[in-house]
Amino acid sequence: MASSAPSWPGVRPVKTCTECKQSKLRCDSKDMFPNPCSRCQARNLTCTVDPSFRRTPARKRLEAMSRELRELRDQRIANSRAGSTTSPDPDSTRSQDSSCNASQPLDAILLEDFELLALESFELGGVVIDKQSILEIFKLFAKFFHPRLPILGPISLKAIYHSHPFLFWTIIVIVSSRSPLLSDENIFAQLHEPYMRMLRVEILRAPIPLSKIQALLFLCTWPLPVSHQHDDPSWLYCGIAVNAALYMSLHRSSPKAGTTPSLYSVGVMSGSAHERTNTWLGCFYVSTSLSMHLGLPPMINTPSDLASIRSILGEHNLPREFSLQIRVLLIMAGFTNILVHNSNDGVIDSSVTQLLDGELDTLRVTYPDGWTNMTDYMVMVVKMHVYTLVITRSRSVASSRDILLKLGLAAALRIIHLADARFRERPDKNQSMTTAQREKTLPKDYFRGLAFATIFLLRYFGLNNSASNAEEQQLAANHVIMAHTIFKTLATRPRDEYDRVSSLFETLCKQAPIPPDTGKPNVSGRMGVSILLDAINTARQIRGYPVEMPEPEVPTTRESLPGPSGVSQADVFAAPSPSLVEPWQSDLAFANMFWGDPSWDVYNLPADTSQFHTGHGL
Repeated sequence: MASSAPSWPGVRPVKTCTECKQSKLRCDSKDMFPNPCSRCQARNLTCTVDPSFRRTPARKRLEAMSRELRELRDQRIANSRAGSTTSPDPDSTRSQDSSCNASQPLDAILLEDFELLALESFELGGVVIDKQSILEIFKLFAKFFHPRLPILGPISLKAIYHSHPFLFWTIIVIVSSRSPLLSDENIFAQLHEPYMRMLRVEILRAPIPLSKIQALLFLCTWPLPVSHQHDDPSWLYCGIAVNAALYMSLHRSSPKAGTTPSLYSVGVMSGSAHERTNTWLGCFYVSTSLSMHLGLPPMINTPSDLASIRSILGEHNLPREFSLQIRVLLIMAGFTNILVHNSNDGVIDSSVTQLLDGELDTLRVTYPDGWTNMTDYMVMVVKMHVYTLVITRSRSVASSRDILLKLGLAAALRIIHLADARFRERPDKNQSMTTAQREKTLPKDYFRGLAFATIFLLRYFGLNNSASNAEEQQLAANHVIMAHTIFKTLATRPRDEYDRVSSLFETLCKQAPIPPDTGKPNVSGRMGVSILLDAINTARQIRGYPVEMPEPEVPTTRESLPGPSGVSQADVFAAPSPSLVEPWQSDLAFANMFWGDPSWDVYNLPADTSQFHTGHGL
């Protein structure tokens, strides 16, 4: 329930953050939580409260900075004397999670022939876009978006425009909604309505070809903004894409099959084996990740399908990061099936969780070259969801639950740390995008994982004082600030998706301390995501909004109800009407008509059925 107590009561005994303590200035971090203190917010500093922090005198700080500068200068001189011609650029040697995967070339979409088109502008529903804007959009897509879901190509942009218009306009709408061009920031606003009309027509037009499946997968990974999360149709679009892929038998594709013939009976162009395999792997990646974040069973989860995907990964050439992330989701899908279908046995849950940790940790040892921070981020998110699934259905007195809480704390802190480190990376010098625009090119599931980790910290280590010690509460509070800062910075207008998430954190932090969690979440049947749905309901209660949606009432009038019939019940169940045929008589009539057809004469079947034995059967 709502409370007038100050935010995060009893959790932040230290009133001054490290930056203000170092400068000997008054700090309002406790009053501003989960926002940074006023001084750190104005100077874009990391606001962290650390009871063990001790001030460093200004003279010692100056001496340390001078010593560091001398070491850097000496190292640079030594490198130049050694004849090194390539000095490291601090902007080019960013973390191994650069926006473009090194093993994925940028020529998945060939742009050169597009400039040879005689058209100078392109139209959708009366909205005209010039050629230069189209080229800029597809360059952004090839650099920032496609490496996250590499299911295309190589294919030319000219071929996409002529042969796959739905895929063409889907890419334009996705990129313009996430990173609007400086030349025309209104492209998405202008294209939204005509594109939605096109979308409604295309997804209902059977059969769905390969390019439409690819477009739907991109649309599920980077969905268009919605006013409420329950309005997001990604799960529906994903179901259409997966079922269309099954209809095309993409799950039976072999990377070594070469060109697969197109069957007229199926009615869709099959595409090359490489495209079919990549698209099927994309179906698994998108649907499994989405099901995890929505708390729903994976769409592709049979043992045969999972084994087939493992086999494909062994013989198909994929970008290393994408291949590893699929392997992570394969492990998650297998263990989730076991956890969901067992009878809530604490011993089984503990054993399965330990096996999951071992399998995920083995991946890093087996594939060290392709391991990136984004892969590590996904591993932590998968662990968080499995830990929370077991926690929410275990008893509070169970010792295994306490262990899982500590493991969940470590995973949540790691998730927010990785997100904060990426958020604070400096953009490339030759990159015109801001930090916010660069981060918005990430898939929506990335931010779902970040929000889920923050809610976990708030539920089990922030507002539940008796369930954790002061040090854990303070650590959780510092990381909640980090996550809140990311969402707050990415918000570009009031009540957009990022602003709503940051407002959710702020509302939850206004609660008074809650008692230890002794029961299951109020929202059941959604695996670990139940704590996130509970948090949304709690925030609505604090704001004074209803939690349950009212059922629509169907107006009934006396005129709409059928009047009493004048036929008695005995007459209704009397002899059948002459116009009705008994079902067995109808079957016999059909059989006689079917076998009596003259076309069967070519098989020399005798018309006389008396030769068949009329006994009692087996």
